[in-house]
Amino acid sequence: MTEPLRIDALIIGAGLAGSLLAWRLMQAGKKIHILHNPALTSASRVAAGLVNPVTGQRLVLQEHIENLLPAAHTLYQQLAEQFHTQFFFEKNMLRSLQQDKPKQAWQKRQLDPKYQAYISAIPNQTDMIEQYRTGYLDTNALLDALHGYFKQHNCLTESDVQQHDIQIYQSHVQWHDISASKAIFCQGWREINGDLFSFLPFQPAKGEILHLSSPNKLPEHIINQDKWLLPLGNGSFKIGATYQSNNPDEKPSEAGKKILLDALKNMPIEQAGITLKHHQVGIRPNTLDKQPFLGMHAKHKHVGIFNGFGSKGSMLIPWYSERMCEHLIHGTALPSEADIQRFTCV
Repeated sequence: MTEPLRIDALIIGAGLAGSLLAWRLMQAGKKIHILHNPALTSASRVAAGLVNPVTGQRLVLQEHIENLLPAAHTLYQQLAEQFHTQFFFEKNMLRSLQQDKPKQAWQKRQLDPKYQAYISAIPNQTDMIEQYRTGYLDTNALLDALHGYFKQHNCLTESDVQQHDIQIYQSHVQWHDISASKAIFCQGWREINGDLFSFLPFQPAKGEILHLSSPNKLPEHIINQDKWLLPLGNGSFKIGATYQSNNPDEKPSEAGKKILLDALKNMPIEQAGITLKHHQVGIRPNTLDKQPFLGMHAKHKHVGIFNGFGSKGSMLIPWYSERMCEHLIHGTALPSEADIQRFTCV
């Protein structure tokens, strides 16, 4: 009988959450293995990777932003140095005030000192404000680099993994010939199909994005005007995203495309010559209380989850992956708003 490979952590799912958690654990000297099904669509592969500290019609500053941004910048810079590739790009955002709620919110926010580093008025403009410390992560380039690294270190297996394939024992989990002290599920919205974490209130939301090209000059800023427009360079840009709550349908729709093309007509860019390159769909792993899902199962103490980052993964995952890593290695308490102990496991 073959002696099992003994590792510290088995990670199921290799989107941005699973990949960055795996990276942190490896950097901490832990032996890990990742199970990844490349045939499944991944929200991380579709997402624009936007990092935006102030969001929503009420212009709300993200909780823990004083920790989130430094953690994201530090980790993405470390990864840039490791792979000799820039993954994160800082780019200011122009935010429309044409709707009543953002306009009313801005009247309050401009008097709040907490917001001064992130948002400001534009001289001689009443229907637009500028947001700072925004940008985007090239999630595809980063995941390609990380997956290549994991394969080089023989710690990534591409497989159609089902929850029942993973045997849970009192002291460890087993997958084929791999024995792990802990297993962490990072499967995004698909976690709703399993039994272990079915008590967690996921609210998957379908989002459609168009990738286009233009022969004309594009804006230097990200444009946020109900929908967002993200210029990528070389005439390439993305526009998104639609939002359909509790919809796990992964097929692009003509209705979604029309919504985005109609929004494009109102964007401050030259319309002539624009061509559609890709129409993509991703299912956001949103949660009921808009907070991530981190922690260990109440009954299976060595089985955990790292998930639920919604549309803010590029900004949230670096800091929360550090918290999860510390929890797994040292037993450090997780941030209370994200710890799954806030829900009852039945």
